[in-house]
Amino acid sequence: MSFFYGLNVLVTGGYGLMGTPLVKMLEDQGANVSIYDKRDGHDINSLSHVSVAAAQKDIIFHLAAVSGVEASRQMGYNAWYVNTFGTINVLEAARRNNSVRAVVVASSNHVYGPQDVFPVPEEAPMRQLDTYSATKIAADYMARSYHHNYNVPTVVMRNTNCYGPDDPHLDHIIPSTIMSVLDGERPVIHSTGLTSKSYLYVDDVAQAYLDAAQWSIEYGVFGEAYNVSTQPITSLDMVRLILNVMEKGDVNPRIEKHPTDQSNEYMDDSKLRNRTGWYPKVSLQDGLARTVEAFTRRYAVKA
Repeated sequence: MSFFYGLNVLVTGGYGLMGTPLVKMLEDQGANVSIYDKRDGHDINSLSHVSVAAAQKDIIFHLAAVSGVEASRQMGYNAWYVNTFGTINVLEAARRNNSVRAVVVASSNHVYGPQDVFPVPEEAPMRQLDTYSATKIAADYMARSYHHNYNVPTVVMRNTNCYGPDDPHLDHIIPSTIMSVLDGERPVIHSTGLTSKSYLYVDDVAQAYLDAAQWSIEYGVFGEAYNVSTQPITSLDMVRLILNVMEKGDVNPRIEKHPTDQSNEYMDDSKLRNRTGWYPKVSLQDGLARTVEAFTRRYAVKA
């Protein structure tokens, strides 16, 4: 029987890119899942509403946020308001509900910024200052502070870039490249194309959240952060790989070489792997193929 069988679980942002597969995995394992999402009119910035939703829950997965570096930059106040006050409302609701056995908070790979040592461990300084990253740094500290001060059983997940068939962030490198090809256009790389980052299929990231929650509850270890990552790839190589998957290997992307505040990423995820046994099961090639297929199918319907 699954560890999650019969548990009452709340997922904020449960209709999002990662929330969708996470909810499905939990339901498949027999959990009683409640979704708290703005699509249903739920307000993550209402402490009273969040507290009602958190009542009698065993585990809370907090994914609700204004996501995306550029989107957060464009709506700075809203990003700060949702990503910080939303997080503290979830943490406070958990503090007031003694039934909660774990609060798993989504942080981000973006929190680290420029680093001197690679792969980057969880103890590295968090230096990135774009709006999205800064709000995630704040939420990261909030979660660990609530454990330190109030013994709220928090788990912080700093996962790398996740992608998948339902990715709504069409400005991100994988969806934007796929859509450019489907529109008959050359994909655009706004930077030099040499920045390297990691990418994980969304199901693998969701599984990491489940594994971390289970391990933390079973061993009673909370207030810690976990990197969730894999080997990095440059932006240019990623675009070329997508083009090959789409059988457009003869197309050359347009490289604009605009300056950005993004840094190379190579996170050390050995703590998560050693403690929980987690590892990614979907290769980059297979994950991209699944994503391309889904985008192509939706594109054909719209056309």
